[in-house]
Amino acid sequence: MSSPLDRRHFLSLRTLPAADWQRLLADAETLAGPRGRERLLAGRRFGMVFYNSSLRTRTSFEVACFDLGAHAVYLQVGGGLWQLEHRDGVVMDGDAAEHVKEGVGVLARMVDGLGLRSFAGLKDAADDAKEPVLHAVARASSVPVLNLESAMDHPHQGLADAFTLRRRFAGRKGRVVVQWAPHVKALPMAVPSAACLAFAREGHEVVLAHPEGFDLDPGVVADATRLAREAGGSFTVSHDRAAALRGARAVYVKAWGSRHAYGDPQAAAKARAAHGGWMCTERSLAETDGAIVMHCLPVRRNVVIADEVLDGPRSVVLEQGEARLHVQKATLCRALGISP
Repeated sequence: MSSPLDRRHFLSLRTLPAADWQRLLADAETLAGPRGRERLLAGRRFGMVFYNSSLRTRTSFEVACFDLGAHAVYLQVGGGLWQLEHRDGVVMDGDAAEHVKEGVGVLARMVDGLGLRSFAGLKDAADDAKEPVLHAVARASSVPVLNLESAMDHPHQGLADAFTLRRRFAGRKGRVVVQWAPHVKALPMAVPSAACLAFAREGHEVVLAHPEGFDLDPGVVADATRLAREAGGSFTVSHDRAAALRGARAVYVKAWGSRHAYGDPQAAAKARAAHGGWMCTERSLAETDGAIVMHCLPVRRNVVIADEVLDGPRSVVLEQGEARLHVQKATLCRALGISP
């Protein structure tokens, strides 16, 4: 049985109650207006622990806190913050100077909520799927924890993507394709996983399109299929990009690594190189239904998406980036028990 604290965490789109999903998107719309500049969180403090670099996530949370009257504290692991150990029972004779039990335990006594950003290790797919760092921090915290991107999920990005489509589609449903793209290095699966889960929750006709060997985590696929069915939509997987894109109203382009080459850089590079033709271009989008093109950013131009697409009328990537601010105001309010 979950505790009140568990219900205020926001760790994954896979487990968020349906009512909370709808509430967050509705609150984000409210907070995108004048209400989003009111001091709803005056006197509150929000700590952010980042294991990885960030542009949109850090900036949007700091601005969200400023707009709502809260104080944001940014901490970079290995920078201004000690290296942290998250595993239990280890002899700490390496780089980590502090365990999350003490580090997070103390932070939670100084702030009202915590955010954590910790990417996938990309060495062991099964271990990454367990979200070890995220769950260790959540266990050690006595205040609500928000997932600012983890090994296999990026719930705030998924919320922003769903918010963007609600506005663009005016609440209507459509064919939405989450499409793999090539990259210069192996990338985590968090963003495409979150996109699939978010669009499935919205009841769209969701198609995950990727070359063979680039499957997402089976648990994510199973949950996306279930969530789509519950919302009156569908979720399918295709290895035929042209067929998947036919009739699409939105195309979410994202690179991610191969589960079959996880932890093997040479094999991963070979797998990516075999599918360079999957870059998103105007030609590849010719048979869509005038589809808009989405990407979480940062994006490598003319590797993942061509200039002609990013600079053209299809691109909504800047809208997606702005949407992060609105949805994060909503998740902050939820975590801190405030209804906007």
